[in-house]
Amino acid sequence: MKLSLAVAMIALAFVGAVHGQNSLLPPTWPASDIKPNKTHVQPVTGLTLDAFHVTFEETTFNDVLRALGTAPIRHQGDAGGFLMWVCYTLPGVHARVWLTSSELGGQKYINGMVAKPLESTDTETSLCPAATPPIAAGSIDRGIWLGDAVEKVKRILGSADKTAASVIGYSYEGKAREFDVDSFLTLTIQKNKVTELYASHTTTN
Repeated sequence: MKLSLAVAMIALAFVGAVHGQNSLLPPTWPASDIKPNKTHVQPVTGLTLDAFHVTFEETTFNDVLRALGTAPIRHQGDAGGFLMWVCYTLPGVHARVWLTSSELGGQKYINGMVAKPLESTDTETSLCPAATPPIAAGSIDRGIWLGDAVEKVKRILGSADKTAASVIGYSYEGKAREFDVDSFLTLTIQKNKVTELYASHTTTN
């Protein structure tokens, strides 16, 4: 795992360490005892919510607020443990989404996300308001989203090993001109369906 990807995952793990203190912090990336399956294409470069597309490392927090409505931008930690995020409750797609930025995002650009289904007791709050206008459809690259069958994911990204905890992962390491690109996607699985999505995308020298 390259340093850039490690930094992003450490940041999410740091925030997740205090997850029990506030359920609206971004959920912790699931632990995995296997290496993610390496792909020849980037498994995730962004997120689409209706007509609005978040392109990792290009879309800013201000872009998100203009498109999805006012929401607090929060942050936690510093250096390698730094993370910023904005959270939206999306009843139309029965999901809650955190758009995140590690230290490498320069406190400006989105370079990751977490999505998980709404629980029956989840409602919009001041810390995670409903997007406006309401969102009716969501997906990451190539149409992958919560509730999709594992077989669909594997048709798109290839087979991946699965841990006992039902976690599968994909990673990409490549080049964009003289820069290193790391793209990472982790999915949790229950009853052969995607139940949570975790993504990170970073470009470094």
